[in-house]
Amino acid sequence: MFIGFPTASFAQSVGKLAIVIDDIGYHPKEDAAILALPKAVSVAIIPSAPYALSRAKEAHSQQRDILIHLPMQPQNPNIPIEAGALKVGASYAEAEQLLKQARQQVPYAIGLNNHMGSGATADLATMIRFMQALKAEQLFFLDSKTGKSVAYQTAQKQGISALERHIFLDDSNELADVTQQFQRAIQYARQHGVAIMIGHPRKNSVAVLQKGIAELPSDIQLVSIGHLWRHEKIEPVKPFIVIFEGAPAPTSIAPFNNVTPLLRGIPKE
Repeated sequence: MFIGFPTASFAQSVGKLAIVIDDIGYHPKEDAAILALPKAVSVAIIPSAPYALSRAKEAHSQQRDILIHLPMQPQNPNIPIEAGALKVGASYAEAEQLLKQARQQVPYAIGLNNHMGSGATADLATMIRFMQALKAEQLFFLDSKTGKSVAYQTAQKQGISALERHIFLDDSNELADVTQQFQRAIQYARQHGVAIMIGHPRKNSVAVLQKGIAELPSDIQLVSIGHLWRHEKIEPVKPFIVIFEGAPAPTSIAPFNNVTPLLRGIPKE
């Protein structure tokens, strides 16, 4: 018996890329394009969005990780925010009620990230009360980092498994800019081991994601946000092994002596 070994080995160092798409639940066409991407791409659904419940059910049927994309008060008081938003100064009871309502609209969610929220996530007292309520709901937390946030650190201090965003895919909607941001995420994953990128269901974003994910380098692995929260390990690709049964083939030139398996088919000098 002879075992043939693979010519290439699995990379010892693999960068993880986690992609979360926010603002799901408003536009059927764009939402469908996101839900057609590999299931490792996670979705964050705004509870008050008109299609929130149906999108959550669809994503769950795909075994895709779902987040509640909870609106939170921004620094600028003139910016309108959706219903069900967390306001600066919200009490524990108010935060608890918001979360329970959000979970009804976005079932199957494993975690939560903030929609806007540069004001609320910068207010320590508000974040302490909110994270206490979030811990009671047993949800993970992803800090979208829309400003000078204390949310990530506060969540950790409350014993919540928390992560924070590294790259925004589409601060600019220009195709060249979105493409550049995707490449930045790949480089960040190489340098730091993990890159968490947040994007939105927009035309150029979808195009870049479709192409970028299909052409991911071999040293970058697309993972779900839950993979990071659960501290799962990357399973290495199993090497391709061929097992040859029987005796080695004889040489093709007289005297036709058998040779060792590794020299199969090589004539005797």
